Amino acid sequence: MNALVNKLTRFADKDYRDGYVQTQVRAGIAYQIQALRRKFGLSQSEMAARTEKKQSVISRLENTEYGKVTIQTLLDIASGLDVALLVQFVSYPDFLKRTADMSDKALQPETIQESLSQRQFLYGIRDQDFLEAKPAQSENRATIQPFPIPRNIENIPQIGIQ
Repeated sequence: MNALVNKLTRFADKDYRDGYVQTQVRAGIAYQIQALRRKFGLSQSEMAARTEKKQSVISRLENTEYGKVTIQTLLDIASGLDVALLVQFVSYPDFLKRTADMSDKALQPETIQESLSQRQFLYGIRDQDFLEAKPAQSENRATIQPFPIPRNIENIPQIGIQ
């Protein structure tokens, strides 16, 4: 806990804080692209083909100094590799906790197929236990409910994040 407090104390300096976050985000994206490529045993060219990108794009994404990544490019990578993408604003303590582990294991999420096979095996969930998602309209924007939505939510174990 002292290490977290020490880092947060240094974050009082805006220049330090901004530089740290930018460096961590750029490096984190680059390292995760590399880790995902290793998970699937792909060369940069093979990953480019799988994600419908050029090899030069994959090379740039794997460069920790490259800072012009677009959300669309990351969505395309996620889609091509069958993993989800989460972009979220967080508190500084959460940021430090989430970026502390840069190991391959931490940076290699399960694909949807891996998740489904684990979930069905572990929890016995069947296809008929899910409903189709329907777009819900709010006053100012459309919101999409996640698909699939379990009918019996109480039967799905809750997972807490610490």
